[in-house]
Amino acid sequence: MRPNFWILVGIISRKEMSDNLRDRRSVFNALLSVLLNPLLYIVLFGFLNRSFADQVEQTLQLPVVGAQNAPNLVAFLDQYNVDILPPPADPRAAVQNGEADVVLVIPDAYAASFSAGEPASVELIQDESNQGTSVAGQRVTNLLGQYSDRMAALRLLARGINPALITAVPVIAVDVSPAARGASGTVLGLLPIIMLTAAFLGGFYMVVDMTAGERERESLEPLLINPVPRAAFVLGKYLTAFTFTILATTLATVLFLVLLGIPAVQSFTAIQVDVEAAAMVTAVLVIIPVVFMAVALQMLIASYTRNVKEAQTYTQLLSLAGFMPALFLAILPIKAQPWMNLVPTITQTFMINRVMRGEALPVGDVVVATAVTLLVGLVALAVAIRLYNRERIVLIG
Repeated sequence: MRPNFWILVGIISRKEMSDNLRDRRSVFNALLSVLLNPLLYIVLFGFLNRSFADQVEQTLQLPVVGAQNAPNLVAFLDQYNVDILPPPADPRAAVQNGEADVVLVIPDAYAASFSAGEPASVELIQDESNQGTSVAGQRVTNLLGQYSDRMAALRLLARGINPALITAVPVIAVDVSPAARGASGTVLGLLPIIMLTAAFLGGFYMVVDMTAGERERESLEPLLINPVPRAAFVLGKYLTAFTFTILATTLATVLFLVLLGIPAVQSFTAIQVDVEAAAMVTAVLVIIPVVFMAVALQMLIASYTRNVKEAQTYTQLLSLAGFMPALFLAILPIKAQPWMNLVPTITQTFMINRVMRGEALPVGDVVVATAVTLLVGLVALAVAIRLYNRERIVLIG
């Protein structure tokens, strides 16, 4: 009696899983490529935050040209952790050569203009192309702005005018972000990138090895000679890669969020984030349709290509196209639009961000996005099965 079709699929899937797990190096490499992303992002943000914090807190070395022309301004800067230094011989060259981060130039006409109640301009020489000096330039600019506002207020008071009158529309910022996330919660915008990277790379090596790899090793033809529907072979291999990719994606998600909750990591990165387990589970559920689609597209590409090298090239391009939208959306100020529910990976990126902000997901959007993503995966899987039903599937080159 011929076994049931789905029993055959399960047998093939277990066989493929067993074969792949024996190759521990391949499994380790596949997981390493996925799990390194959360670690790299946390280390990167940690060093960035510490670098900016150190630059803000440390004493600012500020060479000043014409310090004698504005003793009050110099005294004001000195109160705010600014060390006034003698000016270089050539201020512009000193900034360009990196000898000084910024140089403040107070012209000789400053004192006369200031005493007359007129605008007394100063120059701040900086190299805006040098990111390493941007913090110093911003600190000096902010301090000069504070001094200017203070002097303007004193001038108005001297004339019997309330300084508050010049602020016609005061703006009071109200932060409505969840208390558990706060401003540091912006780092959670990286989660969709990590999850989509895992979705497209978690089973990458396994898919290529089970399709183009077997063809190149000439072990595919003996396998297909067995009296088993070729669709069962494709689905068995697919389920193996799908299961492994789900595992890799879940591990990457949990690793990233758990690391952000460790006190030592929070101290190192200056990021205070606390994500509930329910949010983690929801994020993984949102990404599952993308995993379904990603593995199906990889199966299709690897079945169509002629060798392992070609399969790796095209599937890597697919992976890049898969997680690049999340990277752009993490940087660009783009709002979610209804039509985005029809574009896989983009809509999941917005959904994961909403979950991390503690917002409820619209049921209609979830249904449409999931249906479209699964449909793309089903079409890709159907085409892969069709390719396996052709005799040329065993040909090399």
